Amino acid sequence: MSKDYVELHARSSFSFLEGASLPEELISVCKKLDGSAMALLDRDGVYGAPRFHLAAKKHEIKAHIGAEITLALQPNHGSRITDQESRITDQAVTATLPLLVETRAGYQNLCRLITLMKLRAPKHAKPGEVAATFDELAAHAEGLICLTGAGDGPLARALRSGPNEVDEATAITERLVDIFGKHNVYAELQRHFNREEESRNQAVVEIARRTGLPLLATNGVCYASGPRRQLADVLTCIRNHVRLETAGRLLAKNSERFLKPTSVMCKLFADLPDAIANTVELSSRLGFSLEDLGYEFPKYPVPDGETMDSFLHKRTYEGARRRYNGAHGMPPYERAIRQIDRELALIEKLQLAGYFLIVWDIINFCRDNGILVQGRGSAANSAVCYALGITAVDPVGMELLFERFLSEERGV
Repeated sequence: MSKDYVELHARSSFSFLEGASLPEELISVCKKLDGSAMALLDRDGVYGAPRFHLAAKKHEIKAHIGAEITLALQPNHGSRITDQESRITDQAVTATLPLLVETRAGYQNLCRLITLMKLRAPKHAKPGEVAATFDELAAHAEGLICLTGAGDGPLARALRSGPNEVDEATAITERLVDIFGKHNVYAELQRHFNREEESRNQAVVEIARRTGLPLLATNGVCYASGPRRQLADVLTCIRNHVRLETAGRLLAKNSERFLKPTSVMCKLFADLPDAIANTVELSSRLGFSLEDLGYEFPKYPVPDGETMDSFLHKRTYEGARRRYNGAHGMPPYERAIRQIDRELALIEKLQLAGYFLIVWDIINFCRDNGILVQGRGSAANSAVCYALGITAVDPVGMELLFERFLSEERGV
C-alpha cells in the first residue's frame, strides 16, 4: 500500500467485536506498507476515531473518519419505521452502509445520525438492532460520501432478493444517488477469492456503468495482518455466543481481510484500474480531520444591538463597581479595572464570552431560586469571574495569577 492506493474501509476492534486490531495497530502496519492515508469505519459509531487520529498524526498518515451505518431497507425501503420495526435484526431487512466524512458538517451529520439511532435503542441493544431509515439518511447527508457497501451492503442484499434482483439493486443505487448526489456515491468492490462475491462484483460494475457511478476498490479490512484472523474468529464467536467448533459459516471463508500493499491490490483489480485510482482521488477529497473540530461554546442570547463581548463587558464592569468601588479594605478600583481590561481582551481574543455569560446566567438562576452555588478551582484567579459573582475570592487583592486559569499560550 503506497500513494497509488488508499484503504478506505477498515474496522477496528472497537467495532462491536467485528475488527480484530486496535486503531494503533492498523496505522502501524499502514506505515510499514508506506501508506499515505487510511479510513476507519466502525459499526454505528466513531469509537476508534480519536485513537486512530492520534496514531495517524504520529506516523504522518492522513486519517479519514467514517462509520458503517445500519440501514433499514424495509418497510417500503425507507419509510419511517416504528419502534418495534426499528429493532429488526433480520439481515434481509437491514444492510450496512459505509459513510465517509468529507467536511466538518459531514462529521456533525454523521454524529447526529448515530445519536438519533442510539436514542431509540433499547438498553443493552445488540449491533444492528436499531437502524436508520432512508429519510433520516437524507436529512443528514450533507458532507458525507456514500459507498455502496460490500457483502452486507444494500446492493448485496438486493442482489440476493430474487428474480428482479438487478432492478432492485439499481433502484437502491438510484435512491442513494438522490440522497447524496451523483458525485458523492461510489460503487464499492472487494475481492477475497470468493465466487459469490465476484459474481456480485460483476453485477455492481454493471450497475455502476448503467448509473454512471465511479468504482472504488477496498479490502473491508478487519485486522491488520493475516495471523490476526484467528483473533477475528474468536471475536465472532463471542459476538454470536457460539463455540469455535460450532461456528460454521459465521466465520470468514479465508484470511484475506488484512491490510494489503498496493502491488497486491493492483493485481487483484488489474481489470479495473480505475477502482484503484479512485481510492487516491477520493482520499484527496476527504479534507476533514479531527483537528478541524475545535470545541465551540454555545452562543449566549443577547439583546438587540449587543454582541456577546459587549454584553459581557457591561455586566463585568457593573459587577466590578459593586465589588470594588469604595468597598472597605478593597484595592483601588482603577487597579481592578486594569486587570479586568486585560482579562476581557484575552477572553474576546479566544472567543470565550459565551462561556462566561452562560456560567454567569447559571449562577444568577441558582441564587434567584435559593440554590447553593459557588465557583471553584482556578476560576478564583479571574477578576472577571469575581466581578460577575461567579467566585467569592478577590484575585486582585490576593494577587493571584490569572494565567493559572486562562492563558493564550496554553489555550482553552
